[in-house]
Amino acid sequence: MFTLPTATDINLAYWEVVKDNPIFTLHKAKQQESAIWKAVVTTIQNVFDSKQPPFRIILKSPNLPGQGEVGHIVATAETIKAILKDWQWIEENLSPELSNLEDLADQEAFALTKFQSLVTNAEKDSDEKSSDAKFRAASRAWRQIFKLPETERLVNFYSCAYHKKLINQGWLYLSLSYLCFYSFVLGVETRIVIELKDIEELHKDKSKRGVFSDALRIVTKNKTEHIFSNLFTRDETYDLLEHLTIISMHRLMKCTLTDPAPGLTNQEQEQQEQLALQRLETDASLNSRASIIGLGLVGPDGKQLPLKQAFEAQKRDSKYQNQFCLPPTERLMSEISAICTISISGDQTNIHGTLYISSTFLCFASTTRYQAQIVLPFFAIKRVERVAAAANTATQNPNVSTGSVAVTVWHEMRLVFQFLSDKNGGDAFCVRFTERLKTHVNLMRGLKTFLATCSSEEVLSGKSEVSAGGLGLVYGFVDTKRTKEKNKLRYWDAYLKEFGRNLTLVRLPTFVKLVRIGLPNALRGEMWEVCCGAMVKRYMNPGYFEKILLDNKGKMSLSIEEIEKDLNRSLPEYKGYQTEVGINSLRRVLYAYSFHDPEIGYCQAMNIVVSVLLIYLTEEQAFWVLTVLSEKLLPSYYSTNMVGAVVDNQVFEQLVQKYMPMVTEHFKKYDIQLSVVCLPWFLTLFINSLPLTFSLRILDCLFMEGPKVLFQVGLAILKINGDAIMKVRDDGEFMNVLKSYFTSLGESINPTDSGNPTTPNPQQTSTVSNPKITTRFNQLMLTAYREFQMINHEMIVDIRKSLQLKIIHGLDMYAKRSVIRNLNFNPKFNKEELLFLCDQFYSVLFYKRHGKQKGTDRLSFENFVAYLTRLTPWGRIDRDYEEEAEDELKDQTAPQSVKAAAATAGTPIPHGHHPQVGTKFLNRLFDNLFDKNHDSYIDFADVVQGLSKLIHSDLMDRIGLFFSLHDDNGDGFLDKEEVIQVSESLLFLLRKEEGDKYLASMSTLMQRAFEIMSRYEVADDASAANVGGGADASAGIAKKSEDKKIMLPIAGFRELILGDPFFVEYFDTGFRNTFALQEIKYVEQNRAVRQEMMDSIWSSGISWAGRMGGSNSKKTNVVAGSVGTATAAVKVDDKKDAANEESDDDEEDEGGFELLDDAGKPMAT
Repeated sequence: MFTLPTATDINLAYWEVVKDNPIFTLHKAKQQESAIWKAVVTTIQNVFDSKQPPFRIILKSPNLPGQGEVGHIVATAETIKAILKDWQWIEENLSPELSNLEDLADQEAFALTKFQSLVTNAEKDSDEKSSDAKFRAASRAWRQIFKLPETERLVNFYSCAYHKKLINQGWLYLSLSYLCFYSFVLGVETRIVIELKDIEELHKDKSKRGVFSDALRIVTKNKTEHIFSNLFTRDETYDLLEHLTIISMHRLMKCTLTDPAPGLTNQEQEQQEQLALQRLETDASLNSRASIIGLGLVGPDGKQLPLKQAFEAQKRDSKYQNQFCLPPTERLMSEISAICTISISGDQTNIHGTLYISSTFLCFASTTRYQAQIVLPFFAIKRVERVAAAANTATQNPNVSTGSVAVTVWHEMRLVFQFLSDKNGGDAFCVRFTERLKTHVNLMRGLKTFLATCSSEEVLSGKSEVSAGGLGLVYGFVDTKRTKEKNKLRYWDAYLKEFGRNLTLVRLPTFVKLVRIGLPNALRGEMWEVCCGAMVKRYMNPGYFEKILLDNKGKMSLSIEEIEKDLNRSLPEYKGYQTEVGINSLRRVLYAYSFHDPEIGYCQAMNIVVSVLLIYLTEEQAFWVLTVLSEKLLPSYYSTNMVGAVVDNQVFEQLVQKYMPMVTEHFKKYDIQLSVVCLPWFLTLFINSLPLTFSLRILDCLFMEGPKVLFQVGLAILKINGDAIMKVRDDGEFMNVLKSYFTSLGESINPTDSGNPTTPNPQQTSTVSNPKITTRFNQLMLTAYREFQMINHEMIVDIRKSLQLKIIHGLDMYAKRSVIRNLNFNPKFNKEELLFLCDQFYSVLFYKRHGKQKGTDRLSFENFVAYLTRLTPWGRIDRDYEEEAEDELKDQTAPQSVKAAAATAGTPIPHGHHPQVGTKFLNRLFDNLFDKNHDSYIDFADVVQGLSKLIHSDLMDRIGLFFSLHDDNGDGFLDKEEVIQVSESLLFLLRKEEGDKYLASMSTLMQRAFEIMSRYEVADDASAANVGGGADASAGIAKKSEDKKIMLPIAGFRELILGDPFFVEYFDTGFRNTFALQEIKYVEQNRAVRQEMMDSIWSSGISWAGRMGGSNSKKTNVVAGSVGTATAAVKVDDKKDAANEESDDDEEDEGGFELLDDAGKPMAT
């Protein structure tokens, strides 16, 4: 491939010239003859990571006085075929243009510009686009060593050591789908290739010496442990590897879930299947950068970021989105330290923090947690002006800008942000701020109409009742105590007037307190929308809800059927769902979401959550809140395998083990399953477990603070009931304890208290310090926030990452075992072999489909070849293409004398096996043995049936199978051309055999084939077809005559194979043994080079000893020489006697013996 031009010396000490012209030269790396020198050179290349591809094209530079021959590397390749393709392009397209330029410097400048443009503007993504020369060199070495697909992209590389029995120092390469390690130290070569999807555990660790924390420990799904140490950037390596592994895990889940999306209609399912099959045909675009990390990650220059930087930007964006609960499409563009000045109760308060600009929002977060948080959409900002900040002599710093901006929002609240950076930083931030404001001007037009749907506007206008809301406005709310409601509204009225509302709300500590003590019914729905970010999504997508219902009206799917079953089970105690109005509202929201996200469609427990949302929200509002819950707050909770809920259930169990180890030990002792109780908590958000009045309070906190609230409340429940839990002996008793506790949540802790608290003042320092107003639920929330305040979003995410790899592997294994159980025939493989075959089947699909698309569970022919490559060495045909290209190059570069001699002798220069032979044979296998439906695709059942016939057939069946594969017209005979194809197929299968014994057997086989065919003849094709094979074949076979065609029936083919012991053994056991149905070895160590080096040292030592012995023989006396001569003469006589009894070959071997005289010279005979 073409590369960005890299300057180099044209040193031919390690390269040989293959092709050359005045401007370009094509080099091939020399092979080191000395094993010792080869080991030393390779070790140096490993240490400095300077291994180069074996072929390169250099653009020569004009020679300057006093300077050696130099040039620029413009193309490199791993194979001769690839480099010849680049050379041909240069000769056809570039050389004619360069010939028109007379000046050599102009030629060089033009060519350099051309190659740089070719690489940077190429549509195909490539590591060669990197501006880092070291990275490009490392990428070439990585590709040369590991022979991975061209679509695979290197992300980064690190120097490290691998711990086996000894420490092997080398290089760790991280790509999109693989972890690779290579080491070569004094003859010992170590290669490690681990598929990221196979990693089950990933930990930071200490080296085996236990001194430095510089190691990573990796455990794969087959429980193999790998330790990499001496990582000077261990944390960076860990973060990148963790990120890449999690991406692979999500792709793995998409790959395993091949069932049709439940939200699609039958017609749409067929279209999705066809689309997935079409994707399988476009391998070039699969596993690419765009399919894995998405588009849109570009640098300031508008070009795509390098992969490592792109992943870092992706992580930064994700952290920013989680911090402010923003849509996943938001991209962080700029951030700056700032002071926000806001008026609180008439006083100007300065709050230190960070100001952010992203695609749609201006956000501010205080340094101190909960002190202030601002999320402003650009279309809700009315005016921005530069103002001079007040001088602060105590903190004056010449490097800090005193410039500020004043932001006036839609509701006339004024915020002042003072930048804490140098002037250039502040100016750059303002420029970006201005650009984003201009792009959102048009969105302000519909803001007035939209805000009319917000209940806060009606509350502040003085209306006694609001008109914007859900079913609660008609059928009543759950908690309708007027006194509490009025008190809450009074506090909220004051807060919203001073600190904004809906799209311009500023979140201060008072806001947090107001939410925690419970939202008023009139504002609950809007606050849910604001806190989770659903309000902005609703504004940015006007009319989407109605449109999706209208476009899919009357359609049926699996999700629709499930929704209809659960409608009447959704909160049946509420009045609204005892009427058609409430049921229809619930139906429309669930329908709309199943069409919006057909891969999730509908999951049980969704109806419970939506039924509560609709009490306080309109249908459209509930729909957008549900999307945020499913995509952001509770990711993968409602997917078909509920992997998100399963992961969080494991996270909860680990937190229980950490903070309440005695409870965990008690559960283990009596085999009590915590998941039986806590999994419904997460799926229904405590709605089905707690009385609705209290579960609404938990929902208030969930939308404001995120899913950490679920873990805090769950731990608090176990802690408060710890004494009772330690007495239970089974799951039933455990559930009864919790059920009794939940029914008593409204009771006061003090038995003498009425248990009917009044609303506390949110401005008080402690809102629940008075024991008279402490109910059991207040105690629960106090315990959750005080005892478990250390649990935050970052902790939950870290534990999720540590557990989800193993959990996803478990779900993946369960899915594959289900596929095996669903086979409707009795396979001849054992369970381990079937699991291996299934794992390899889905591994091929994993690398052959788009990362974010659900695909098909069928293989095309190209994927079938890739599958065979994983099972048997003869299945790989790409190496044959390389061998053929090697022969072509030898032909092209052969001396003219050799070509002339070959032409005179009438024999062509020999070539290797043609790859078309292998492709033809594999096509025969695919079409005749695997593709039973003849639709060009096969599923796992087809694979198992086909492999059963290949591997578990007996000798005679396998011979018959091979015969039928080459009987193209199915007439029961092989003609001359088909017999030749049989021989080509056998040569293809045997090309990986050691030695050349099979060549002699093949030669004999062909001779015997035509001898056997000469004994058979048929009158014409029609009679041959009527006769067929078997015992009745003799009826249509007569003696050969000139007007009849010779053919080979099945009986003759069996005679042919059974007549050669080599092929009898091969068809009986040899062919079957070429399949390896076992786990792939990740680590490969090659000590052959070390042995070769030791043999070289030994041979050199013997040669030296021989020379020393020869020089000493010159000093011997005449007597010794005479004795030696007589002894030699006796040996000659003995050899002559022995020669009469040995073969001619032995005589030729012994003919090399010579007698030496006293001077060490050969004696005349």
